[in-house]
Amino acid sequence: MFRKLLLFVLFCSMTANLYAKDRLDYEISYYKDINGSLTLSDILSKEFIPSQSGVQNFGITYAPYWFKLKIHPKKSKVNKEWWLKIDYPPLDFIDAYLVDENLTLVHTVLSGELRPFSAREVADPSFIHVLPQADTGKYTLYLKVQTEGALQVPIALIDSVSILEEQYIPIIIAGIYYGLFTIIVLYNSIIFFYTRDKSYLFYLLFVNAFVFWQLSLDGIGVAYLWGKFPWIVEHASVLGTSILTFASILFSRHFLKTSQRLPKMDRLLKYLMYFAFLLVLLAFVAPYHYIIKATGILSIIVPVFLLIAGIQVLKDGYRPARFYVLGWFVFLIGCILFSLNKFNIIGGFHVMNHAQQIGSAVEMLMLSWALGDRVKSIQDQYIKKTKELNIVLQKRVKEALFKERHKDQIMIQQSRFAALGEMIEQIAHQWRQPLNTLALINQNLYFKYKFDTMDEDTFEDAHDHINTNLQYMSQTIDDFRNFYSKSSIEETYHLSEVIEAALSLSDSMIKYARISIRLPEEHSFYVRNIKNQLIQVCMNLIKNAHDALIEKRPEEREIIFGICPIEERVCLSIEDNAGGIDTSIIDKIFNPYFTTKNDTDGTGIGLYMSRSIIEEHFGGTIEVENTSRGARFNLLLPLAQTEV
Repeated sequence: MFRKLLLFVLFCSMTANLYAKDRLDYEISYYKDINGSLTLSDILSKEFIPSQSGVQNFGITYAPYWFKLKIHPKKSKVNKEWWLKIDYPPLDFIDAYLVDENLTLVHTVLSGELRPFSAREVADPSFIHVLPQADTGKYTLYLKVQTEGALQVPIALIDSVSILEEQYIPIIIAGIYYGLFTIIVLYNSIIFFYTRDKSYLFYLLFVNAFVFWQLSLDGIGVAYLWGKFPWIVEHASVLGTSILTFASILFSRHFLKTSQRLPKMDRLLKYLMYFAFLLVLLAFVAPYHYIIKATGILSIIVPVFLLIAGIQVLKDGYRPARFYVLGWFVFLIGCILFSLNKFNIIGGFHVMNHAQQIGSAVEMLMLSWALGDRVKSIQDQYIKKTKELNIVLQKRVKEALFKERHKDQIMIQQSRFAALGEMIEQIAHQWRQPLNTLALINQNLYFKYKFDTMDEDTFEDAHDHINTNLQYMSQTIDDFRNFYSKSSIEETYHLSEVIEAALSLSDSMIKYARISIRLPEEHSFYVRNIKNQLIQVCMNLIKNAHDALIEKRPEEREIIFGICPIEERVCLSIEDNAGGIDTSIIDKIFNPYFTTKNDTDGTGIGLYMSRSIIEEHFGGTIEVENTSRGARFNLLLPLAQTEV
């Protein structure tokens, strides 16, 4: 993918050069204005130094440079309209003077990044100005260029048609380049919104700092964002570089956890980060040409140290660091080439600009990939730990059911690894009843063992109940996953099957509490819905009746089931003899998170979930009323169209 990206950008660069089919040839020479005091009349008598370079590059210098372009066009080019294009936006001041062969000033253009953008002849990040021709076509163009950063002057004299054709490719490249960064920012912003992971926050700071710096470099920021704010125009480059360096170290320290894995390297990176932050503050008060040199050196040093830190962490076995290392390696090459080019140590203006853009794009993609791999690594560790905990849980339940405290600790540990959300709360609520059943079986086995009344039938019966509850707990996960899924399968079944299943799972709890069950008379009513969900509702109501009977302590504890038809529906009722529900709260019991139990015994979602299942999924209704004996819940369900 990255090879294709490289080939595409190189192709665009080549295509841009091919578009400019018609150019004016010229002889170029330069003169360094050491004091910066020379005028056009002064410079006409100076001896210029010939230059053979296509792109004039003098590194970081504050001294103005004069360029002399002798233009002798062919006859076929005399009557065309020609344009001067200087394709390097960070030049502070550009003064262009067109002089004919009689040394008469024909045309003057004052431009540059620090001059108002609105004054440019063409609203473009580059500097494009028309060149009026002399009658003979022979003239000389004098350019005075001054900047506090890297003085690079790529000059081209192009005709009108070619310059229009040439503008398409930079627009396409900029669209792809900034579009890529926009996608990266949006994608990682969404992930941060849901995860609140600081690594994504620092990465977003890093990416946005880089975009700000790049906008200041290619002139798009001046053209479309902060062109009306002179101070930002002048300081955007050093601010962007300083903030970018600070953000890159901040992100890397957090992502690689250097404070834990590489304490010595972390201290060095921390000092460099503080120094970068200091440069951000100094950019507001210190001279520009001092700060630009410091940030230029820092932009070479910091990627090297970050790459070394990434390699060391990778050697320690941190797999997500492999994408980090690859990204920083490519970006480091681009940064070094870019910085050396700005210091005039190596040439190749267009190639170096594209190398830096390619390096930055690859690096941002790799870092985003590294964050994703980090999340996957955490997820894999979570799944591994969850599986290990499940194995430990099964082993301990089989070997030491009487150790209730150990069992609770295991469940607490497992719950810590469970994802947050209402569905998990509901699953936890559904698990509480079988866990209580297991606890009662555990106590029963314990006392029978202590009193030496244990026999094979008791052990086998306990084993069957334990296995049934464990299977139910496992099945609950799938049941609740299907609860919110449209693919949940409905089935037609006899209504008494639900009562039998719910009572079977609650058998130990009911027996331990000495609750008698009164079942309905034989019937032939069939319903069609999701069977397991109706079992869950009955389990909730049985558990609530159980808790009320335990709390109120009537002499005889009883739960009564009833089934009767009501027009095209069937009513399943569950009633206890615990005295009923307080009338002041009876209208609130179906509200989410409303409970009269303490924090450890109740979550307040059981009845809310039951109503959601009956009314929203089954198309029925659930009601509660107080009778002379206690509370009765009535479930009105649609009858099945056909029987099975």
